[in-house]
Amino acid sequence: MKSMILGALAALSLIAGAAPASAAEPVRQADGDYYTFDLVNQSDYTIATFHTGEPGGTWSSDWMPTRILEAHDNVAMRFYDSEDACIYYVKVVFTDGDEFTERLDFCDLEYVVVTNEGIYGTNGD
Repeated sequence: MKSMILGALAALSLIAGAAPASAAEPVRQADGDYYTFDLVNQSDYTIATFHTGEPGGTWSSDWMPTRILEAHDNVAMRFYDSEDACIYYVKVVFTDGDEFTERLDFCDLEYVVVTNEGIYGTNGD
């Protein structure tokens, strides 16, 4: 059931165009069951894919199937959660095949930040 929900999240995600991180306006969580955030690539590497799911389990389809996220760039993202869950695992895969996985609380974040060391969520404070 959880993998069906995560798959639905990926299918319902909407992706906006990228802007440099320094010029981006904060994207805040919307009312209701919609979560919005900026995926910020502060690493020195290009992100090839972004997924939600479970380590050792099923991962969603790529949330960015028609693009990559260059180093030091960002993209606004949004998804719908029908069960009001806050905690999701995310996986970022770089173009060289390296990847990071992290458990994040989407009810308490505005940014998913990828660095050379890993992934973290922040509310911009």
